[in-house]
Amino acid sequence: MKKVFSLLCVACLALMMVACGGSSNKEYNVADVLAALDKANPLADSRSVTEDDVNLSMNLSSDMYEEFAGSIGSDEITGAMNLVIKAADGKAEDVKKALETYRSNLISVRESYAPDAAAVLKDGRIEAKGNYVVLSLGASSDVYPAVDTAISDTFK
Repeated sequence: MKKVFSLLCVACLALMMVACGGSSNKEYNVADVLAALDKANPLADSRSVTEDDVNLSMNLSSDMYEEFAGSIGSDEITGAMNLVIKAADGKAEDVKKALETYRSNLISVRESYAPDAAAVLKDGRIEAKGNYVVLSLGASSDVYPAVDTAISDTFK
């Protein structure tokens, strides 16, 4: 009887673990997420984010992520950009912290000569959704409600 009860307990625990972990493993296409961000936060004359941008400027080593897609606006003063990173398993918080540091550095550089741009960057969005981390920095603060909607709609 004890063995049957033990097996029943183990089975219940296994089912609970499977039920709790289901939503964090959902897969998204980073290009589709980027398209939604680019629609919410359009960037003038943008270029694609490169691996050098991610590795060198944002200080993300290649073992921290699986893939990414991003766009950077041509206006250096605003620092506007959209970026989606699929983090390696267990690395989403590390990626988020690196992007927060990147944003802080952008703000620090702009505070003395472009305080309005620095204020807009402070309002930027950095969100982790499972293994995905989203960064959206606008040229103006009025884009952020649309960015919030795009993030919530994309990661349903």
